[in-house]
Amino acid sequence: MMIMRIRKKGISGFTLIELMLVVVIIGILSALAISRYSAATEKAKYSGARLWLKRIYQALETYYAENGCYPPDVNRNVAPNGLVAGYLEKWPNPVQDALNSVYDYENQEYGGARAVGVTYLGKDLLHSHHWLWAFENCRVGEIAELPGSDDLFIVAAKGVSTCESGGSSLPAR
Repeated sequence: MMIMRIRKKGISGFTLIELMLVVVIIGILSALAISRYSAATEKAKYSGARLWLKRIYQALETYYAENGCYPPDVNRNVAPNGLVAGYLEKWPNPVQDALNSVYDYENQEYGGARAVGVTYLGKDLLHSHHWLWAFENCRVGEIAELPGSDDLFIVAAKGVSTCESGGSSLPAR
């Protein structure tokens, strides 16, 4: 009896179908917005990593100009000896990095001498070890997306010498 009175007075509401349709539309729009937000966030994080790689590259260039050689290879997420003190304000680490990733300074045997670069381990934190591909396919100062991974790599130098711990240069091998 009460329902009939409401209808007679002209008061109406939404049906269950209409409410469900609105909820579905809001859900679809939310899913689209979240995926675009996630993609934009990841792109911004990789932009930050590219900036770090460029800073490290510039610091390595200055180090080489003053010392005539590059620091020897070190473990992942460790700054090469002498680089941070006078050439780079700090070495990026998982606490500072937007993807909580690590950077790996590479000073490797290549083409009878040494080649230098820095690998940025992407969001999966797995090292692809494709630095040889980057040395072969990229120019000095170029940032490459390593094949088959989410790593980035910047080539700092090819055919160079490595400093001993005291700062003197070794002959190119």
